[in-house]
Amino acid sequence: MAGGQMRPKVGIHDVAARAGVSIATVSRVLNQSRPVAPELRERVVSAAQELGYTANLLGRALRQGRSHSIGLLVPDLENPFFATLAQQVSRSFSRSNIDVYVYSADNDLELEHRAIASFLGRRVDGLVLIPCDETQSAANVRMASQSVVTIQLDRLAKSVKTHFVGCDNRHGMRLVTTHVLEVADLSRQPVVFVGAHPTSSSAHERLDEFSKAFPSAQRVLGSFSFEFGRDAMERLIRQGLRAATVVTDADIIALGVIASVHSHGFAVPDDFRVTGFDDVGVSFLAQPALTTVRQPVSQMTDTIVDIVLARFGGDDQTGYVVRRFTPTLVVRDSSPARTT
Repeated sequence: MAGGQMRPKVGIHDVAARAGVSIATVSRVLNQSRPVAPELRERVVSAAQELGYTANLLGRALRQGRSHSIGLLVPDLENPFFATLAQQVSRSFSRSNIDVYVYSADNDLELEHRAIASFLGRRVDGLVLIPCDETQSAANVRMASQSVVTIQLDRLAKSVKTHFVGCDNRHGMRLVTTHVLEVADLSRQPVVFVGAHPTSSSAHERLDEFSKAFPSAQRVLGSFSFEFGRDAMERLIRQGLRAATVVTDADIIALGVIASVHSHGFAVPDDFRVTGFDDVGVSFLAQPALTTVRQPVSQMTDTIVDIVLARFGGDDQTGYVVRRFTPTLVVRDSSPARTT
């Protein structure tokens, strides 16, 4: 801005005039399309910086057929696990020349559709999607997959064939139920499940596997949120529960459970054992430290980068990459090992 007026947009011809080179040379430098002598490159870069030149990325994408960008669509950035995934995806792609644009669907199917349409309109080269819903997101995921390379992350709309990278949720919950059977006194601390409604594949798989081990256990279902975990535990305590082994399907829920337990004067793990799932984001805030399932997030996001770079590198393999990484159980003080 100058004197309240918008500064005229700087174009490639302005950079060429300032650097004393041809427009073609500026194009080669800025697009990195052909080798340029170091001295010329320095002159062009310096001129662009002095003038405040910014490239028209959409125009470049239309000319080259590539935008060197991907879209990342998450259900909810208020959920610390999804925020951590977004951070790790960005970190993994930082070693490439591909930019990552992030959009939160706020657990809304219409916003999910809008985000995908917006990404496609901006000519992203690929989409990484964490679907809001296991079944209802299928149409949105299909729309993406018909236009660009699409990778479903963490959650899966199973009716759509795409690449998928995630955690073996069933194995992770088996680790939890085996731990509970080994260390908990279930006559004094009966098992209670506090978890999300099974509308996403991750919630569905975790609940299914828990139910195999404890088919008669009490369940309280809601959302992946601190507030739900806290309120669910409030209801259980008001109903007379005074000791239990509380299995949750997310760390954020477990934190709400622990907060409620403490607010009523009970102790973890003496009165209530508590387990989580994820071991990312906010799990370190738990007091006492949370026993939980650790997802290998960096391996998952590095695999996404490999899939995208292979496609951009001309890999013409047919079929889809499907990788389910094996999680591990991290035993901490909220549900410690049995002492002898």
